[in-house]
Amino acid sequence: MSTHSVVQSGGSFFYKVLNRAKSAIFRWSEVRRLDPQEIDIVARDLNISPAELARLMSTSSDSLQQLNKRLAYAGLSEEALAADHPDELRDLRRVCSQCTTKARCARDLRHKRMATPSKYCPNELTLQLLVREARIERAAPALSGPANLS
Repeated sequence: MSTHSVVQSGGSFFYKVLNRAKSAIFRWSEVRRLDPQEIDIVARDLNISPAELARLMSTSSDSLQQLNKRLAYAGLSEEALAADHPDELRDLRRVCSQCTTKARCARDLRHKRMATPSKYCPNELTLQLLVREARIERAAPALSGPANLS
């Protein structure tokens, strides 16, 4: 098997590392086109520091895919969170992108092990609170009963 065919196969380790590096370089070059004032404005709009913005730009999109899987396993919708809890969703994304246990998270998600995130996931408490709130909101109409028609 030639080196070229290994690189072309989407499953090789080298191919994945190469694609991640290309993606990070592209994102970083996009940010570097901005002047420092524009970077400050973008960071302020996102409610993060310019340094955090730089870290976010250097992370892969894998962490966001992992967060989406965690949300789905928890019964939460990214779209609903974006509408009802945009600040919390932004914070979940920020924390997830900077997490140091991405490999363990990916392994657990791959094997559908949902019992262990509380041991290592910095977003787990927030996810649990959002799930609890969603359950309360779903139960509220059932508890209030039919409207009084008299």
